[in-house]
Amino acid sequence: MNTQDIIPGTDVVFAGRGGGGAGSVASDDVVLIPQPTSNLDDPLNWSRTWKSIVIANQAVFVFISIMTPLAISPLSLIFEAEFGRSLTEVNMLFGAAAITLGYANFVIVPAANFFGRRPVILVCSVICILADIWQALVTSYPSFLAARVISGLGAAANEVIMPMVVADLLFLHQRGSSTALYFWSYFLGLFLGPIISGAIGSQISWRWFFWVCTILQGASFTFLLIAHPETKYDRSAHVAAPSGTPAVVEPRTSAPVPDEEKAAGGVVSSASLKSETRADAGAQPPPPPPAMLTAAKHVANGRPSLWQFSLLPARQRLRSTSDAGCGAAALLLRDVVSPLRILTCYPIVLWASLAMGFAANSLLCLNLTQAQVFGAPPYRFGADEIGYTNFAFAVGAVVALGTAGPLSDRIALSHARRNSGVLEAEMRLPALIPYIAVNIVGMVFAAVGYQRAWPWEVIVILGYSLVGLQTVGIPAIAIAYAVDSYKSLPGEIMVAATIVKNTFGFGMIFFFNDWAARSGFIEPVLTIMALTSGFTILGLGVFGFWGKQFRRWTKDSKLHLL
Repeated sequence: MNTQDIIPGTDVVFAGRGGGGAGSVASDDVVLIPQPTSNLDDPLNWSRTWKSIVIANQAVFVFISIMTPLAISPLSLIFEAEFGRSLTEVNMLFGAAAITLGYANFVIVPAANFFGRRPVILVCSVICILADIWQALVTSYPSFLAARVISGLGAAANEVIMPMVVADLLFLHQRGSSTALYFWSYFLGLFLGPIISGAIGSQISWRWFFWVCTILQGASFTFLLIAHPETKYDRSAHVAAPSGTPAVVEPRTSAPVPDEEKAAGGVVSSASLKSETRADAGAQPPPPPPAMLTAAKHVANGRPSLWQFSLLPARQRLRSTSDAGCGAAALLLRDVVSPLRILTCYPIVLWASLAMGFAANSLLCLNLTQAQVFGAPPYRFGADEIGYTNFAFAVGAVVALGTAGPLSDRIALSHARRNSGVLEAEMRLPALIPYIAVNIVGMVFAAVGYQRAWPWEVIVILGYSLVGLQTVGIPAIAIAYAVDSYKSLPGEIMVAATIVKNTFGFGMIFFFNDWAARSGFIEPVLTIMALTSGFTILGLGVFGFWGKQFRRWTKDSKLHLL
């Protein structure tokens, strides 16, 4: 008898073989993972309109909040003259915000898990507004540096909250595109922000860039306040579904699952690990899994309840079964330690963090050197012209938005169909291949073009656009793979990845420009390229063949119950 080994990251997404019997499921019906409850206020049951509103609100917040702290590279020459500081000291204004963005999430993720997503993002939005006002009014370098730290603290929510909300709202087979939308919004803020800051700084005043950010952040806060309900939801207490649309809360198991069970319409997956029955080894085995709910049978016509719009949603409504018996201090400590545990003990998360970090810092290395290259002969660009070069990054990001998520979802589901309807997390990894090639080509054009003073059109249109494409593509697919493998940990995974990305990026500001001035641009830029493509290829090879074994080693971790 053929069997399937169901562990975290392995899910039955196509069920049945069209047997024609009662309750049989067409072989191309997608099983909903996780299974929704029968409640209309379950975010999984919200209408497409409500889900789109919430995700759009998140995308706008991500775009605006990341633009202020990390989009000041075209203003570097202005800041050098204004405050009488060196380029390295001016880059520290960027670095202070970047490092805070990473490490502030040790507070933000526990708060989002404890209090909910809505109050945390509202508080962070207010912090961003106050920091923008401070930056617009600064008169000294130390004050500016402090304001940048506070700006990074508020903006840190954009690193983790949207991936958590996507996991709250969407089923497994829908998340690839929205994960790509998150990275697109994030990096679009990085790409378009310098265009805006350079134009305003050159034509009006650099202070007006922060006033514009204040206005935009205020508008975003208003939209969040009135149209972003709480999305964290405890489904463990709601397992019944309406007649004809049965919901499923299945116990975790690593035992082989007979093909007969799957053909009979029972769902067996890793998606409901939180509902695991904490029984002793001698306890009775769980009953056979009930019938599954598929995408074809699911009617999404729900909407948020009034309690989900409160400023501080009732804690008991958000309390999951894994929280039972834990005090507030224990829960917070658990959420603070979890990102470090998964980063050091889960190879898949470590690799995804490195792949995302190096891909993102491919962009950073070009941002750091923009003024150094285009502000000098033979180009002699002004602040606004330096900013305009970021349009090419944005074009690449738009292409990635339309390709990375849909491509990885399509490849994964195609492999699942050929695998008797069973989806393995590793099945989306082949989608990385074109983005690895794009990274190599784009970085070579940028490095050699910098060094040999090629026409700016070649560097920007070819090099920058391709780097923008991979900057969204590689992180979107790598992080989607890690979240597929550990579905209950999207926030913790993003914290781990952000720590790696921002710590490395923070270190770059102290040596990258000097390295380029001393050795030329080819060596430092191509080193970042080699790290990006090398680590991505390494993960593609290792986890493409043995990823399930790595997941099997961590299948009994209590972190799956978070």
